[in-house]
Amino acid sequence: MKTRKLTKIKEGVELYENFTGHQAEKAFKVPKPKIPDVMVAIGEVTGIMYSTIRDGKLEQYIHEFKKGSRPLFAVSHDGKSLVLLGGAFRFTERGIEDRRS
Repeated sequence: MKTRKLTKIKEGVELYENFTGHQAEKAFKVPKPKIPDVMVAIGEVTGIMYSTIRDGKLEQYIHEFKKGSRPLFAVSHDGKSLVLLGGAFRFTERGIEDRRS
């Protein structure tokens, strides 16, 4: 495996562990779909909901993006893939953090 890829994997593991509060049990490959070359812009993403195990407990999160941080919601031409494009945010050990108001 290339050194750059290993570095990215280590960074991802660190991000996961910092956010969840526990060690990653294993790394595994997930099929990554190709980003379609034709997408339909639907609108801005105003918020996102997700759940995960954090500090041993199932947690549910709702993040409402600030107006200046909202990504674009796009779908593939066939409607089978959803994508968030752009936006001014970052995912950290605290979860999603907006970078703009």
